[in-house]
Amino acid sequence: MNNELPSLSPKKQRSLDEAFAQKPHLRRRLLEISDMVDAAVAEGVSAHEAEARAIEKIRQLGNAVLTEWAEKTEQQARDHARKEDPLLKAYRKKKP
Repeated sequence: MNNELPSLSPKKQRSLDEAFAQKPHLRRRLLEISDMVDAAVAEGVSAHEAEARAIEKIRQLGNAVLTEWAEKTEQQARDHARKEDPLLKAYRKKKP
């Protein structure tokens, strides 16, 4: 049974430092999560509780990453639409 994740390229496997070189905020958050787990274990927290804390922090990180991506993508789509039609106006709900 092969439990390894497929790499991007069979010739060269990227290190985590390479993968996060352009995303220092993600690297910093992942290191904070790792440090939090280490601190929790040092305090005598059960493995189950340390895992639950890590999962919650990773979930929050995932939400932040997806929100950042969505905002960036929305802005790109808006810029593209305005480039295609310079007279395009921003959508706003009509006031009653």
